[in-house]
Amino acid sequence: MQTENNNFIMLNVANTQGIYLNVPLTDWVLLKELIRKFGWQAETREQLLDRFVKSRAKSPSLSEEEIMEEVKAVRYGK
Repeated sequence: MQTENNNFIMLNVANTQGIYLNVPLTDWVLLKELIRKFGWQAETREQLLDRFVKSRAKSPSLSEEEIMEEVKAVRYGK
């Protein structure tokens, strides 16, 4: 994701730790080149969120009414 001052990436490779970095735009080109050379994987927050949304069930197992009943029960203790 490109913001005013930073790019945001997540690196996640098998047998390693996933991390989040805020990278100044001036360093983004260099970091992308390092990512490519090392064979790492990187994705923006938007890509991560898009992948998560696409992996969710297309039809929820609860109706909207059932969800609202649960929300009210938690919120109001009913």
